[in-house]
Amino acid sequence: MESRILVDMAQVSEAEFTKWIRECISSVRDAQNFAIEAHRRDEFLLLHGLIVRTLRYCDAFLLLNKSGFEVEATALARAALEHSITLQWVFLVEGGVERYRVFASQRIRNHYKQLAEWEDHDELRSAVNDMPPVFEGSGLGSFSDLLKNLDDGSFLIEQYHLLSQQVHVTHETVLSALTLENGETGILWDQQYPYRRSATQICAISSMFARWVLANQTNDTELLAYLDQVSEALVIPMNLATQVRQPQVLRNEFR
Repeated sequence: MESRILVDMAQVSEAEFTKWIRECISSVRDAQNFAIEAHRRDEFLLLHGLIVRTLRYCDAFLLLNKSGFEVEATALARAALEHSITLQWVFLVEGGVERYRVFASQRIRNHYKQLAEWEDHDELRSAVNDMPPVFEGSGLGSFSDLLKNLDDGSFLIEQYHLLSQQVHVTHETVLSALTLENGETGILWDQQYPYRRSATQICAISSMFARWVLANQTNDTELLAYLDQVSEALVIPMNLATQVRQPQVLRNEFR
């Protein structure tokens, strides 16, 4: 399927999105091993955490929805989207893997350096000084910049904004706990999320993004063909290759 971001006009059911998410989760969770070509080994080890974290957030999203916490589940849909978009950017953009390596290297050192200062811990300071040097170069930049680089139609930006209303302290914090019946204002404990299907669709898209990267890393042409079929059936993008915008450049192998 062409890698544009499509608006779902076919009204694919939430149940169909859910089935797809569960399939993606089990395909990675239950795998005994992955056949990775030698030149992709380091890249695979670096990016596998993003793939797993994306799918675990989707798994937790389904569990919370099933348990009646659909408002709270939106935080996990948002997290899944953030991780899968970052994964796509790193994998598709020329130099993205190297920039992610720099980002991770710098973040690890800064994390333990800050802990050492907060705790005033000399042993930890010494351990930080003994850590390997950080990789030099540019990191990833802000997530909002990554998102803008990959979404010229603003669909994902809009969805990320909507999900964020449930995550941060916003007007939804007030309104979701109130009800109006016969002119009387009441208060609520149990809450429903009116865009639950859209949140589930976002998790389906995030799962697709993660599984597509893994299919490329394992050079699984059969799986890639299958993902293309699912992309058509569910009306969701398979990847964001055609969305890479200046000043970024698409990785050479996907041009």
